[in-house]
Amino acid sequence: MPKKSLQKQIEKKLDKLQEIVDEIIEVQNIYSSDPNTWDSDTLYNSVEKLKEALKILEDQESKNQKDEFGQPLILEEGLCSLVDEYFSKAEDF
Repeated sequence: MPKKSLQKQIEKKLDKLQEIVDEIIEVQNIYSSDPNTWDSDTLYNSVEKLKEALKILEDQESKNQKDEFGQPLILEEGLCSLVDEYFSKAEDF
């Protein structure tokens, strides 16, 4: 994959990840010593946002399809893999 294309994919995923992190920060308004701030809706929302963040960071693998080595087929590369690939290409130059 060309380096420019990789950069665009990384930028897009980083922007989405930042949006999610901004939403997760709501948890900072919950204080362990103050039950009046305990809000289960905020906590459940954080769970869903954390799952979204993991989907952005990790490769999305097929549960059914395997590659020629018997490994799960990668449906979409995660941010971690994309960054590794980007810097691997940078070392080639």
